[in-house]
Amino acid sequence: MDLDVLPAAKQVANHAVLDADLGVGGRHLIVISGIAIPDWKINDDQVHSEECRLRLRVPAGTVEQSTVYTGLAAIANDDTSHVFATDHARLEADESDELVLVTALAVMGEPSTLIRFSYQVVLTTRIVASEISGTITWPTAWFRPSTTTPSAIAGTFSILANLRTTQPSPGPFGGTNETLVSVTPGQIASVEVGDEKCRVSYRITDPPKGRELKVTVEQQGLQAPPGTTIFVRPAQAGGDVLTLSVTEPSRAGVDFEIIGTYIG
Repeated sequence: MDLDVLPAAKQVANHAVLDADLGVGGRHLIVISGIAIPDWKINDDQVHSEECRLRLRVPAGTVEQSTVYTGLAAIANDDTSHVFATDHARLEADESDELVLVTALAVMGEPSTLIRFSYQVVLTTRIVASEISGTITWPTAWFRPSTTTPSAIAGTFSILANLRTTQPSPGPFGGTNETLVSVTPGQIASVEVGDEKCRVSYRITDPPKGRELKVTVEQQGLQAPPGTTIFVRPAQAGGDVLTLSVTEPSRAGVDFEIIGTYIG
């Protein structure tokens, strides 16, 4: 079974993370605790075993040492022979390089329910920071910032790293449908103002690794000439789609340009 600590899933209670930067080479001491809610029901006299995979939503990095504790927190049985167990537990890293707690559960009874189990994970790890960076360029005539500080363009651009998935389009014409789920916002780092063009540099800090991402940029406030439709496009076709990894955690040069098409 698969559980997730995200609040929307409602599969964990009292989840907490303590992250202490030890100040040497990206090393962190991390303590994770909470109560998982598998609510696993059995109604026979056979012992049933199953692995529970709990996504902890904490970057794994390079784990140096770890200890894992699990214990029963809430069970139910109708006065019959029963078994309840968290036999063993271990840590893994998923495709996004985030920690997953894998716990072997066992239940028997007529009926029995393993409602909740508690967990605590303590580890030291070296976190490999990830980053996406690039520029956004537009005609100065459409918007000239009053200064070269990032605050001068506050609210002008929305920059996001999105999880990207695709699937074939239905119908006879082929193609693909794209689904984007926003995960990490970007921030403006610097501003350049020129006579013809303006340019900002941006950074997206700690986007997920091991998943296909698409960077999107939306603009609000640029004033093109009447009859002109504004488009935001990657400076290189397909350059806005990428995948980061532990060995290649950063990507620079994800640049965008803002252009206009006149419709007379």
